[in-house]
Amino acid sequence: MLPESLFTFDQIKKSKALGGRHYDWVQWDLLKQNAHLYGTREALVDMVMGAERSRWRRKTWADAFAETNTLIFNLLDRGIRRGALVLSHLPNSIESVYLDWATSKLGAMHCGLNVDLGRAETLGTIEKLQPDLAVIIPEWHGRDFAEWYREGQRRVPGMHLVALVRPGEPVPDGYEPLEALFDRSVWNRYEESDLDYLKTDPLDVHELLPTAGTTGVPKISRRTTVDWFHVHSTGIAQRAGHTVYDSRILIGPLSGGSGRLWAVHTPLFTGGRTILPLEFDEEMVCRVTQEERLTIWVWNPALITRVVTSPHFERYDLATLRLVSYSGAPMPGDVIEKLYNRGVISFNVYGTSEVGGCMSPILPGISKEHLLSAAGVPFEGFDVPVVDAEGNRLPPGEVGEILIWNIHHGYFGSPEESRATYHDVEYGGKWEGYQHTGDLGVYDEHGYLRVVGRKKDMILRGGQNIFPKEIEDVLSQHPMVRDIAIVAMPDPVLGERACAFVVPREGARPTVEDFAAFLEARGVAKFKWPERVELIDAMPLGPGGKIVKQELRERIAAKVKAEAEQSG
Repeated sequence: MLPESLFTFDQIKKSKALGGRHYDWVQWDLLKQNAHLYGTREALVDMVMGAERSRWRRKTWADAFAETNTLIFNLLDRGIRRGALVLSHLPNSIESVYLDWATSKLGAMHCGLNVDLGRAETLGTIEKLQPDLAVIIPEWHGRDFAEWYREGQRRVPGMHLVALVRPGEPVPDGYEPLEALFDRSVWNRYEESDLDYLKTDPLDVHELLPTAGTTGVPKISRRTTVDWFHVHSTGIAQRAGHTVYDSRILIGPLSGGSGRLWAVHTPLFTGGRTILPLEFDEEMVCRVTQEERLTIWVWNPALITRVVTSPHFERYDLATLRLVSYSGAPMPGDVIEKLYNRGVISFNVYGTSEVGGCMSPILPGISKEHLLSAAGVPFEGFDVPVVDAEGNRLPPGEVGEILIWNIHHGYFGSPEESRATYHDVEYGGKWEGYQHTGDLGVYDEHGYLRVVGRKKDMILRGGQNIFPKEIEDVLSQHPMVRDIAIVAMPDPVLGERACAFVVPREGARPTVEDFAAFLEARGVAKFKWPERVELIDAMPLGPGGKIVKQELRERIAAKVKAEAEQSG
């Protein structure tokens, strides 16, 4: 294990006692199995070489296995061994997936970065990780990654630079072209049986996951095949019902935990096919679903909401679509219901980047009410208590903070942050090793957890607690609302009141009175009603698709202050 890791073998025993799945394979082993079982089936499709269908790259499982093995030997020739670190900074591409598979066989680590990162954040991450090799796209929407990584190489002299260039683009100075890592002449020096010498260990730290942010150097969570794939992704794939016959499209970036879960892990475990679009567009999602007969949409709920509420959702034939799997943020209730009414089930995963998705609904026999409102039931291998202010585990029906336990190592290069994340100060050490989510939740009598909001998002109005998510879930069904977020706004008398930021549907301008009537008709207590409505064109989103409520709180606080100064 890496230095400063929080992992102890007792965590394995606890995970198994909680019913966690533990196997002896790593990702490469599943790739080999799929190549033998489903060799001629398509595994991956990407658009990195162009959006026109003629330029899409299509790879079967046999193709993927052969090309990954070629990559493995070329990486060996460049000094990548067990414990080495490979950094990728790529848009959604087949090579990003191959790097996961190849490094799992090499016993190396792979970290994929969000292409929206800026220069300072990129250089800070390079210094933190000290990678042996970086695979990048030279330029992305005005970001000069080629120059940034040359600057990073001056700080980390041992970093080898590789560039993914598209037809007609030059290879930047100081870079090796990515195609060189797939040079088949390497087989003149190696043969397939040489792969047997690369002994894999599912307890090796393999995937490094940036936990948040396009500003500031992201924290990097360390994951092994055991805690990240065996315990986490296999349970999700099985409970969601993904199969070898499914074709999915990734709606969102491949970098980060949710992208890896839905585009790498679940199809690798179950077979099937993944389409990786380069850019997001509502019509593109619907058109590709119709043309490619897709069965699953996966990941970003904010972008999925945009698709479902767009006119294209009704214009295209989406008869093959059966499931929407998402994580990272809630989905509005009206979107879930609209999909449900078309025979499409929405399957959510609740959790954090540090410990993974810890729960989801159980689909067989699930009620519509639970589908619309519940985070789900914990996966085997996780412990997910809800606790009161003293740290006592609460029974069904009582609201408290949600804690999560899974096998954990902590952050890369940040031992103090690692200890702080899993060290229990607030509850006197009762929950040492658990992550405090900051979310408030309540279990019902059937064992389903409902998330009612964030501790920091809770609005305290004259001594009464308002949980924004409760109101958002209701008002998201209002016919004039496309997207909604409720935050606290300062008030000199009551301390805080509720303000609703709304992205309205086309031509609509909802008011406080509209929302009051809607909530009153549904029996929601009056003190919870929003007392101000701010109409905006789009919600501020983080890279994981979550609404950045802090920005909205700051925006309304500044507006209220300016209005008070103007009137006073």
